[in-house]
Amino acid sequence: MKIVSTLLSVLFLAFAIVQLNDPDWLLWTIAYAFSAYTAACSARNYYNPMLLLILVCYYSIAAIHSFPMTGISEWLATEQQSASLGMKLPFIEEARESLGMVICAVANFWLMMIGLPKAKKADYNKEFSVKISNNSQA
Repeated sequence: MKIVSTLLSVLFLAFAIVQLNDPDWLLWTIAYAFSAYTAACSARNYYNPMLLLILVCYYSIAAIHSFPMTGISEWLATEQQSASLGMKLPFIEEARESLGMVICAVANFWLMMIGLPKAKKADYNKEFSVKISNNSQA
């Protein structure tokens, strides 16, 4: 699990870096950075189910809102027709950004399902609160 979470963290960090040359870079960089953060926390065996639930809802709404076409079949047909144009059509970029939000939503949902049973344990936050209290006393 630690390896998968680490790979997800690196992947989302790479997604965030790639978005830096986008016109609306701030929105997408922050979105991917949050997913990188939650995956890195998961790799360290720390889960915040409420944050993950909020992110899953946000990413799902963002994916639906930013998808420019009426259906996936229309998107696939357009992708095939405009393969030579690359990213020159604005709705193709929006559809791909929507797909990125779906990937974030699925990954964070998966992290939430893994972390929920662990976070429900009574002594789950014990080691984190001990570290915080030890650091504040020093």
